[in-house]
Amino acid sequence: MQTEKPDGAEVYREAYFRGLRPDPSLWVDEWADEYMRIPRDTGAAEPGKYRTVRTPYAREPMRCLSPAHPCKRVVTMVASQLMKTQIALNWIGALIHMVPSNILTLLPSLGLAKRVSSRIGKTIKATPVLRERVAASRSRDSRNTMDTKEFEGGSLYVTTAGSAANLAELSARYVYGDEIDRWEVDVGEEGDPIELAETRGSTFGRNAKFYFSSSPTIKGASRIDDLFEGSDQRYYYVPCPTCGHMQTLEWERLHYSQDFSVVHYECAGPECDVLIEEHHKGDMLARGEWRAHAKGDGETVGFHLNALYSPLGWTGWKSLAKQFEKAKKAQAKGDLEPMQVFYNTRLAKVWDSAQEQTKASVLIERARREGFSLGAMPAAVMMITGAVDVQADRLEFMAMGWGVGMERWVIDHRVIAGDPSDERTWAVLDELLKERYRHPCGVGLGILAVAVDSGGHHTDEVYQFCRVRRWRNIFAIKGASKPGKPVIAQRPSMVDVTWKGQTERGGAELWFVGTDTAKDWIYNRYPFESGPGALHFANDLPDEFFAQCVAERKVAKYVRGHKRIEWIKGKAERNEALDLMVYCLAMAHYLGINRYQEHDWDRVRNSLAQAGLFDEKVVAAERITVAEQAPATPQVAPQPVAPVAQPRPAAPPQRRSSTSGYLKRR
Repeated sequence: MQTEKPDGAEVYREAYFRGLRPDPSLWVDEWADEYMRIPRDTGAAEPGKYRTVRTPYAREPMRCLSPAHPCKRVVTMVASQLMKTQIALNWIGALIHMVPSNILTLLPSLGLAKRVSSRIGKTIKATPVLRERVAASRSRDSRNTMDTKEFEGGSLYVTTAGSAANLAELSARYVYGDEIDRWEVDVGEEGDPIELAETRGSTFGRNAKFYFSSSPTIKGASRIDDLFEGSDQRYYYVPCPTCGHMQTLEWERLHYSQDFSVVHYECAGPECDVLIEEHHKGDMLARGEWRAHAKGDGETVGFHLNALYSPLGWTGWKSLAKQFEKAKKAQAKGDLEPMQVFYNTRLAKVWDSAQEQTKASVLIERARREGFSLGAMPAAVMMITGAVDVQADRLEFMAMGWGVGMERWVIDHRVIAGDPSDERTWAVLDELLKERYRHPCGVGLGILAVAVDSGGHHTDEVYQFCRVRRWRNIFAIKGASKPGKPVIAQRPSMVDVTWKGQTERGGAELWFVGTDTAKDWIYNRYPFESGPGALHFANDLPDEFFAQCVAERKVAKYVRGHKRIEWIKGKAERNEALDLMVYCLAMAHYLGINRYQEHDWDRVRNSLAQAGLFDEKVVAAERITVAEQAPATPQVAPQPVAPVAQPRPAAPPQRRSSTSGYLKRR
């Protein structure tokens, strides 16, 4: 059978004259109103022709995404199910139709990338002007696949932001990053994925444009919040239907009855006490306008919008009030996750669990009222544990005193400036750990156990320091950030091997510390001012120390669909003081202090009271000056003056059985 062959000249002529026709010169919102179609098979609530008047607040973000707009970057920190993804679809469609070029779409996970790619494919099929330009999907045609869609003048790539290769293998004039707060923190140890994504458009100069959208997550760790803070920070102002006062909709002004039968919004006008009904919202949104709250960096436009602006027929005020009350009940029971979800996905605000925990200012005020300073201790202290945090240019040391019921006192905190790779830095620490602290009864108390963090870049130096000091209860430790882990493991891991590859019984030991469990214990007892579990601070500790004590927050995250509770801190916050308290607690658990009963404490108290009349008293050693910058050589600590032997505390109950060589030497 003879097949019809296409006329090459005719095909060439059609393509030539199609290229001569000017592309439509429209703003993205205008293009969307004229051409965009929302397919029915995506499960959209309102399929069919797209109408910007349904969501008037989406018009200006689309204008800013238009190639003719001078801004370089558009940021939307918006509540869920409001406008983020549809704006992106409108933008991508307008680019394919009017200014084709390479487009890169980045998602936090492969599963989400597949769903978004499928939605893009269905949108292209439902929109005639896009269907004409994008290659048809065929089984043997690589031009239109799940992650690549080719069209005249460029290609659309849909992939994940979790791979450095995905961010480096192609150039794109337009980059769309969705849910960027769920992206990896450091992609392949090559840096911030936001910066890596923007480098894909570096060859296009000012013609490149980037669109980043997400609901925010955690204070200090939210990328979308950082980008929004650097933008001109635009908020949507709507008028009161009665007085006309322009205002943003804030959750604090929403009032509702106990049974949610009546839900009103209180006007913010200074001379207006009207309670606005929700049915006025459609007119309010239509008359609204975006107003910038900051100057920004001159190239980033940022938009913030919460769920109170949701159009009629979508998420209503009554539904939001019910969700908030449900989250409040869960919060009262100690479950903070529902309230975090409400803040992030409904109010489009970063969640700061620190608002429910003890503030640094409270700890500072409490410390200033204490009657002891660094190097001293009250009479209630009966044992001391120590901890060392290893940083790139210093060692940080803490000594913590323990009393009845695990009451604690931070009695010493020092910084040894020096490179941990230098043996002289460790020599200074070694002398510091030999010091004794004068108890009010006259006895010199030594440090019974010390934890040295080995999780940094000086692991080998830590092993070497602890290897030859096991008999002094100086241990290498490493944090295990998993819920439910014991504060300290039952037995250590042997990290030294012989030349035959066998574990060396007399080698270095590594103890794992359940940091999540320890932080729960510490944070739960911050409110206690006295008694069992209470924490006391020396009155001359710097304010920065207390900020480090509360630097971390407990949050809920979802990893591959599974809920995970994690302790996190802001990118610029320091938490050395908290880590040191965790390590001191681990040493208390190693000694079995957490299982001491009243009769055990009585024996320790009696042993301290047996200091002889002619026992030589311990003189407080001179303190190491905390240097602002590391000196060329580590500072040398002075020798303590004539310490006396510390009476051995009452032996705790048997806490573990182990065959480690170091336990045999106890």
